[in-house]
Amino acid sequence: MKHGMALLMKKGLTIYVAIAALCCASCAGVMGNGLAICGGEPVVYQCGEGLLIVAKYYTLSDGSLHFVKVVMPDGREFTLPNAVSASGARYTDNREMVWWTKGDTAFVETRDLNGEWRILYRDCKVVRDGK
Repeated sequence: MKHGMALLMKKGLTIYVAIAALCCASCAGVMGNGLAICGGEPVVYQCGEGLLIVAKYYTLSDGSLHFVKVVMPDGREFTLPNAVSASGARYTDNREMVWWTKGDTAFVETRDLNGEWRILYRDCKVVRDGK
């Protein structure tokens, strides 16, 4: 059951990502059901190691889904849905990566070989935004 649900969530997220790629950075792209994807302005973060991470934040026009596309320093890209957090904004696929922001700061967690979450990049601060 878990595998089936994960596959369904992955397919659903893939559809949203494909739609986001077709839309511009505003709410101009309207889907068949009247929803639009808003956002997508790049925000550049510089982490404690001096490495840059680019994040683009998106939301559906009805507010039902928020997600981020994160480009890591090594070029890998992750599209992560917003998840419940006690403080700040947490985006995760619950498998491989967590992108956690609070104000103008962020950090990245990934799983180690034992499956435990470990901080990969820390002390990331906004250096440029697309506005």
